[in-house]
Amino acid sequence: MKAPSIGTLAFGAVGFTAIALIAIGAPHDRPPPTPIESRSPPPAPSSASAGGFTLVSQSVDLPDEDATYPDGPHADVINANCTSCHSASMALTQPVLSEDQWKATVAKMRDTYHAPVPASAVADIIAYLTAMPSQKVGQSNGASKSPGEPMTEDKSGGTG
Repeated sequence: MKAPSIGTLAFGAVGFTAIALIAIGAPHDRPPPTPIESRSPPPAPSSASAGGFTLVSQSVDLPDEDATYPDGPHADVINANCTSCHSASMALTQPVLSEDQWKATVAKMRDTYHAPVPASAVADIIAYLTAMPSQKVGQSNGASKSPGEPMTEDKSGGTG
């Protein structure tokens, strides 16, 4: 059997493409997606039982990740640099850390996770983080370490 020529293959490819595009139709011929506001609510959680176990699906409401750091000295610097990688709530919910611990954390973000933070912004970021009301000694926000306790290296492999 003789192999088809390049012209025959090209004609076949163009013909196939034309048929596929006709079958798909023009973009304006498709119905628009249903707006989120008009969608029906999700169904009630489903469950499955087997072998004495019951699994039930649940929905989870996640925190607002669009929040920014509260106003204060250097808030513009921290909002411009830190929120490009993680939410403000990541730092706002940290246990009380000393200035040296915040320096180590910012260094880890830059050196280990390659955060795009210029060296000129580091001092302002640390000043903001140590001045946060949740970082004042005596505040209880679930801290498990005292401010003077040295920080251990993060080996979790996480991103924040």
